[in-house]
Amino acid sequence: MKNKGIKLLSIFVGTTIVAIALSACGLPKELSEKEWPKTKEKAIQVTVEHIKNKNNIDVTIDEVSFSVAAELASYKVYLEGHVVGNENKKISAVVDTSGEEYQVKSVDLNA
Repeated sequence: MKNKGIKLLSIFVGTTIVAIALSACGLPKELSEKEWPKTKEKAIQVTVEHIKNKNNIDVTIDEVSFSVAAELASYKVYLEGHVVGNENKKISAVVDTSGEEYQVKSVDLNA
């Protein structure tokens, strides 16, 4: 029972520290409520063009989300979608938005 309490306290303290750090630093501009629609659209565009140029496949993006690394040095946008004309052929991609140029970091055509 004592270990369970210590574990819960550790989780609470860790979560609180991360929350304080994020609120002190704030979200990166690209992920703010005001800028997110532009960031999302640009990430979609970069991903669709990347997959078209590298794999000669047209895709539709269905879902877009983001995460911020704890050290706030990397802002990643996660995209999921499918091949145009085949909703069963899923794709996923990760785009780094922390630089001036968005970079597609990974693509999975068999998601």
